[in-house]
Amino acid sequence: MENFKKLDYILDTHMNATDVTQAFGFKSETMLSKLRKGKTNITKLHIDGLEKYFNIPSKIFNTPLNYNYQIDKLITEYQIELYRKKEKKVFQKKILQQLKKYQLIPPQIFTKEFRERGELDSFIREYKKDLLSNSNIYTKFSTSIFPINNKLFNSLKGVWYGYVYPSNPLSAQHGIWEVETTIFDDYSVVDYWGNAGYLKIGKNESLIIKESYDHEDLTLIRFSNRQVASGIFHFVIVSNQNHTLYEMVNFGFFSRKQYPLDEAKEILGERESKQLKLDLEFNEKLIERAIVPQ
Repeated sequence: MENFKKLDYILDTHMNATDVTQAFGFKSETMLSKLRKGKTNITKLHIDGLEKYFNIPSKIFNTPLNYNYQIDKLITEYQIELYRKKEKKVFQKKILQQLKKYQLIPPQIFTKEFRERGELDSFIREYKKDLLSNSNIYTKFSTSIFPINNKLFNSLKGVWYGYVYPSNPLSAQHGIWEVETTIFDDYSVVDYWGNAGYLKIGKNESLIIKESYDHEDLTLIRFSNRQVASGIFHFVIVSNQNHTLYEMVNFGFFSRKQYPLDEAKEILGERESKQLKLDLEFNEKLIERAIVPQ
């Protein structure tokens, strides 16, 4: 398929010709019409502009293609790749914000000059050593309850994808949340939204305790150690319902593999069997019987 035919199909199917005319500074659509009919060659400037401003990959014009569906496939794959890169940048920015918040980044790292090779690495190692020596994040509870288990911890470190139903089904695509969660070398935990906390490993079960990035509410995730090595395991989570003070209990699962949302939903099963929300009538009875401090 010749490039002018590819462009003609792209303009008809994936974009607005008037926008392209304005973007390339054509005074009229005459020039664009010539491009579409092959009377004028498509230049690198045009191809680069399509990629930069309209997310149409230049690869289309440099690859032999015979069918329109091949063009659609390349465009879809490229736009998905762009979306993932954008999401990754947002995720990394949230992680950086949380690291700054909890003083896990050396305060001088962006102002200090590192001239010698390896100086930056040495600086970070020394800062990490100071943090570990002064921190009691893992030792403040008795090791008889939370013993050190390096083998299990090594299986838990890294990125997991959590799947769980939200309290409001309309608040998530397909009515299910996918929460990318990272467990770091120092037992700290940060999820996709920037909620941060830490991991506590028990003998048979372990806990992830996180604080909400915006409301300072606590979320507790409990799971069995026995299933971790398989790369997929269920958990029970206690948290507040969206934007309320009312608790709920949710069952979900963590996986090293990222599942399509429809498949994750199929694994979870019916939402009603995976959630328990606070009975407001029960809560009102407690309020009625509460003693007002004198």
